[in-house]
Amino acid sequence: MHYLILTPDGVGSTILQRLLTMALHLEGEKVTNTHELTSGLGFANGVVVKKASVGYSQNLSEIEKILENSDTKIKIVSRVAKYHLNNRNDNEKHKESFYKFLNNFYGKKIKCVRENIFEYAMSWSIRNESDVLNVYTQEDRIKVAAVSEVNEQYFLRKCKEYVEYQNWIEKHFPEIETMSYEDLLSDGDKVIANMIGYEGTFKKHFGISLDCILKSEYDYLRGSKQSLSRQEQKGLKDQNIITSSMPMKNTTLSDKKMQIKNFDNCLTIFYKFAKQHNWIDQSKATYDFWNGKNVN
Repeated sequence: MHYLILTPDGVGSTILQRLLTMALHLEGEKVTNTHELTSGLGFANGVVVKKASVGYSQNLSEIEKILENSDTKIKIVSRVAKYHLNNRNDNEKHKESFYKFLNNFYGKKIKCVRENIFEYAMSWSIRNESDVLNVYTQEDRIKVAAVSEVNEQYFLRKCKEYVEYQNWIEKHFPEIETMSYEDLLSDGDKVIANMIGYEGTFKKHFGISLDCILKSEYDYLRGSKQSLSRQEQKGLKDQNIITSSMPMKNTTLSDKKMQIKNFDNCLTIFYKFAKQHNWIDQSKATYDFWNGKNVN
């Protein structure tokens, strides 16, 4: 079975792809991770792989053919981000055909979401100021921590884009599973087990649960001594299937509250926006899931 992850970006899709790929590999499955489908694919020994240099030059039909011609014995983990499709400007008829192909080709389709949409838009707004898309190193964390104010118009734009993403999913991917960023980071072992059908993969192979790994990496970036040992960190990187280290949790909602001086202004903007969409749970806007408390 192949895995397709759908995302607006900024909702855990990168780490989910890599965790799924690693977990399947650890369980003895043959697997490849193509990352984003619509920004370049290629072949390596008959297996579809990422080829970023190709960019948007492949049309959607070519992407379909590459996937169809990949070794059928190897599982494929892929992502489609809505913003890439927006950037490509493909013909609407071709996109409709592509969506049908994706629904048929991938046995498991996963919608990445944020329970706290306010924090999603705030995280993106901090990204916009820091130019750090994902945090991999202490240097990345320092750049993010230097942001003290966000652009409120950009914040509102990200709220609107999230709603557009939900509408896009509802229209084109009727049979889909949902994975929340909050669940992945707080109960990752269960999330991965439910997706691949194997229990306790990370504990079994590394002697430490995925939940503990993610928590320890966050503590490390925040300067805590309660971090993974060098040996444990080395054990998490299999260079045959993952091209770079996994992104880590950088700031909690409590961190953002202390760091961003127009945090409350953005919160007011969010509440006004959310009233236009009754499916948005406004009560979660001030809940810090990582620390299990409200910030207001």
